Amino acid sequence: MVDVRPRVVFVSDGQEITHRQMEALAALHRRGSMKKAAESLGLSTPVLHKYVREIEEKADAELISSTSRGSRLTKAGLELLRRFKAYELRLEDPTVLRVAGTVVSERCLLAAATELSDAGKACVVTISTDEANLRLMDEAKVDCVVLDDAMYAMERAPEAESTEIGSDMLLFKDEGPRFAKLAFGAQRLAFRFMTEKDIPHEIVRVIYEPTMVDRTDLSYFVNRSLARNGVVRAEGAKDQKWSLHSMMALECTEHEDLPLFLEEAREAWFYRKG
Repeated sequence: MVDVRPRVVFVSDGQEITHRQMEALAALHRRGSMKKAAESLGLSTPVLHKYVREIEEKADAELISSTSRGSRLTKAGLELLRRFKAYELRLEDPTVLRVAGTVVSERCLLAAATELSDAGKACVVTISTDEANLRLMDEAKVDCVVLDDAMYAMERAPEAESTEIGSDMLLFKDEGPRFAKLAFGAQRLAFRFMTEKDIPHEIVRVIYEPTMVDRTDLSYFVNRSLARNGVVRAEGAKDQKWSLHSMMALECTEHEDLPLFLEEAREAWFYRKG
């Protein structure tokens, strides 16, 4: 297959600011003069002037401030260039292994990444929510997503290959019908169970920081692994046998280091045998 690469093209009020024009703006910022910027791009100075004028017309803003000492970008020009560089970075396709998980799988992923590092292999780990990590998968920014909620594996990518990292169970702290919902863990499993059993419940708060469950006076569900490895105390919370579930790794690419990473992740997971 031919080498196909994306490029950033901005659209302002229906008019395209081309990649080449943005390269000209970037060169002008680096070199500080029209002449030097044009030379660096292999252009004539009049052509560069034309590019700058077209960009300003399309953006409907003054992007360049010129004096006898040279040219520099205005605040609007710097902001446009910043956005251009940010989008350019998003289009890069790094070769390093990229994995994503949540606070539930964080220690497991970091341990696996450390083992890869010992073998001379680099790894980038992102810790967020299942929903945010699946967005990264959709944007082709990760090679693997470790899911707290295994139902996502079937809902979002049933055709993708998945690997069971281990299993976990939920603990339940009963403080009445008012609940704090954690932004991680198999929360959908928990509240679906409550609904199916007609157990009154109302979610009144979302908790993102795990240790805050130990300071809430609301009912909550939290992963047993977080209590067993000391992330939370979860005093008074009890095992929910019905909540035994798998922690699934959704393989998004065929990165050569992914099989070793998954092997190390399974070894690092607290409940390898369920």
